[in-house]
Amino acid sequence: MSSPGGSCLPLPAGRPVLLQALLLANTPPKSETAPFQPAPMQAAAGDVPLYADLGRISFRLVRAAPKVQAYFDQGLRLAFGFNHAEAQRAFQAAQKLDPGCALCFWGEALVLGPNINAPMAAEAVAPAWAALQRAVVLKATLPARERALIDALQARYAAEPPKDRAPLDAAYADAMKAAAAAFPAEDLLQVLAAEAAMDTQPWDYWEAGGARPKGRTADILAALETVLRRNPQHAGAIHLYIHAVEASSTPDRALAPARRLAAQMPGAGHIVHMPAHIYYRVGLYRESLEANRRAIAVDEAYFKRSPSDPLYRGAYYPHNIHFLMVSAQMGGAAGTALEAAAKLDAALPNDMVKAFAGLQPVKAAPYTTHAQFSAPEVILALPAPAEEVVLVRVFYHYARALAQAARRDAAAAQQEIGAIAALESSADFKAFDAWGVPALAITQTARLVATARLADAQGDLAGAAAALEQAVAIEEGLAYTEPAYWYYPVRQSLGALRLRQGRLDEAEKALRDSLVRVRNNGWALAALAEVYRRKGDAAAEAATRAALKKAWFGDKAGPDLSRV
Repeated sequence: MSSPGGSCLPLPAGRPVLLQALLLANTPPKSETAPFQPAPMQAAAGDVPLYADLGRISFRLVRAAPKVQAYFDQGLRLAFGFNHAEAQRAFQAAQKLDPGCALCFWGEALVLGPNINAPMAAEAVAPAWAALQRAVVLKATLPARERALIDALQARYAAEPPKDRAPLDAAYADAMKAAAAAFPAEDLLQVLAAEAAMDTQPWDYWEAGGARPKGRTADILAALETVLRRNPQHAGAIHLYIHAVEASSTPDRALAPARRLAAQMPGAGHIVHMPAHIYYRVGLYRESLEANRRAIAVDEAYFKRSPSDPLYRGAYYPHNIHFLMVSAQMGGAAGTALEAAAKLDAALPNDMVKAFAGLQPVKAAPYTTHAQFSAPEVILALPAPAEEVVLVRVFYHYARALAQAARRDAAAAQQEIGAIAALESSADFKAFDAWGVPALAITQTARLVATARLADAQGDLAGAAAALEQAVAIEEGLAYTEPAYWYYPVRQSLGALRLRQGRLDEAEKALRDSLVRVRNNGWALAALAEVYRRKGDAAAEAATRAALKKAWFGDKAGPDLSRV
C-alpha cells in the first residue's frame, strides 16, 4: 500500500491479484473500524497517535530523542504489518520532531516503494525520491549500520524511474543482501534483505509443484530462518516467512511461527490475520476462521480511531472477510459463511467493482457460499449483478444453475448453463489480463461443474463424470492465490460421483488425491468415510471419521454428500 492512487501495470502470474486489485482501487471513505489501540500519549506532531500494542520491534538510532525513537519504531512496526500509509505518517511525525533524523526520512522512502502486494504507485515516486535525498544529505555522521540502510535504498529509486522498474528492484535486493552480509547480527537488515528479494518475484517463490525454491527464494528463507532462530518472536520475520512458504509443498514449517505471530502485534489487523494463510493451507480451518474474526475486529477498532488510508480499509479488511468466509465454507459453518458473504458483498461497492476487473472474483465469491449452503429458493431470489461485471455474472448464473438442478428443473438449469457459455464465448476477458485473473478458465470451470451437477441430477452419471474430469484439469491448473480462484477442489466432486457409481477404488483415489491438495477438507473426508464403509474397511472408516470430526464444525449431521 505505497500511497493513495494506483497503477494498472501487468502483474506476473501467481501474485495475489485480488488483494492487489483492492489495494490499487480507489476505495470509499471510512466506514467502520481499526486495530491499533492508541496509548494515552498522543503525538506532539500533528494528530499521529503512538499506539500501545504494535509490539517491540525496534532499531536503536543514535542521538534520537525518546519520542523520535518511538515514532521511528512505530513506522517500522506498521511497515512490517503492511499498513504502509500509517507507517509513513509515523515516520513523518518523527521528522517533524527531529528534522535531522536521517533514518526517519529513509523510513518514509522505504514504505513508499513497491511491496509483494502492489507495485509502486506513480504518485509515490516524487515523495520517495525527495525523502531519500534528504536521508542522503543527513547520513554523513551516522554509524555504519544506519548508513548501510540508506546506501542500499539508493539503488531502489531514481528521479525519473524507467517504466519497467524491475532492474531497480533487483539492484535494491542485491544491495540489501550485501548490507545484511556486512551486519549479520542485525535482524532488521536481514528481514529487509529478505523482503527486498521477495519484491523481485512477488508470490512466485516455488517451482516443481512447490518442492523447489525459485529464484532468490533460498536466500529469502536463509535470511528469515536465521532471524527466527535467534529471535523467534520477530513479527516482521514471521510475517514474511509465512508468505515465503505458504505456496510450497511444506507450509507446515511455518505453523509454529504462525501460532506465535498474533501475540507479537495484537493491534495490527493484518498481522493478526496472517496465521490464517498457514492454518488454511494445513487444513486448520477453524483456526483460520478465528484468526480472521479477530483481525476483522482489530481493524474495525482501528478505523474508529484513525484516519485510515482508504487502501488499507478497502484492501486488507475485505481480504480478512473473504478469508473468514472461505474458512467457514471448508468447515461447513453455513451460518457464519453466509453472514460473511453478506458482509463481503457490502464491503465492495458496485461502482468500484465495475471500475476494477481484478475485484470481480472477490465480489463473485459470496455466490459460491450460497451455492454451497442456501436453499434453491434463496439462491433464485438473489439480485442479478450488473451486465458489466462479467465474472460476477458467471457466478450468479452458476449458483442459479445448481439451484435449478437441485429442483430437478432441467430446462431452467440448462438456461443458466447456457448463459455461462454465452459469456464464455462472447465476453471480452482482456480487462482481467492486467490483473492476472484467469477469468476464462474460471468461467470454464463454472460451466463444467454446473453441467456435471445437472447431468448428475438427471441420472447421467457418465456425462457428469466427463464434465468433472474436464473441470478438474482446469481448476487444478489455476495459479496459486489465497483465497483460491475456485472455492473448493473439484476432484472431490469427481470422487463423490464415483462413489455413487459404485466405482469405489476410483472414488477412493480421487478423494485421497483431493485431500492431498486441500487438507482436512470435511466434504471430501465425509465421502471418503462412506467409501470405506462400503468397502467394509472398518479401520480406515473409523480413522477417516475421526479426522472428519476434527475438521468439521458445521451442521452436526455432517456434510451433505449431495453437495460434495
